[in-house]
Amino acid sequence: MSVKVPTLIGDLVKLRPLNYKTDHIAWFEVEQDESMHEWVGNSVPTSYNEVKQYLYELYPKHFMIWMIEEKKTNKVIGMMRISHLQSIEGKLVAGDSQRLHSSYWRKGFMKESRKLIYNYVFNELKVDVLFADVWDGNINSIKSLESAGYKLIDVRSEYCKKYDRKQNKLYYQLQSSHFKK
Repeated sequence: MSVKVPTLIGDLVKLRPLNYKTDHIAWFEVEQDESMHEWVGNSVPTSYNEVKQYLYELYPKHFMIWMIEEKKTNKVIGMMRISHLQSIEGKLVAGDSQRLHSSYWRKGFMKESRKLIYNYVFNELKVDVLFADVWDGNINSIKSLESAGYKLIDVRSEYCKKYDRKQNKLYYQLQSSHFKK
């Protein structure tokens, strides 16, 4: 399925398609936020080339990638990704992941970004279920997922490479019928 990633505009944010050839500079600045890296697999990047390589590798792994811009300033503040769509047991499903600079946490930017993307994914693409996972202890992400309507469906003890230990990973799903518009 080939779909052009649309630009989505809210009151606080503008979500636009990733341009992996030029967005490495803006994304490098976002990635300097150490708080954003506490619960993800990578570390703070040290060069534009490192970020460019990351975006280049990320680009084909996902069906749709949006850069989150603060509408007032056009400054890139985060990213949202939807994985390739799959048909599982007669339902169209995809994965959901995102990152947001900590300066914008708990200010409505992610909430609005989620609503814009979920409205598009559920109503335009007719996705039935989105899946997301998060490490236990990542309170901000857990609260954000649950606020959007995600329901916890599984907890697994898994190896966390970044911290070289086993810890719980929480698995969530958001059914289109449970999406809080």
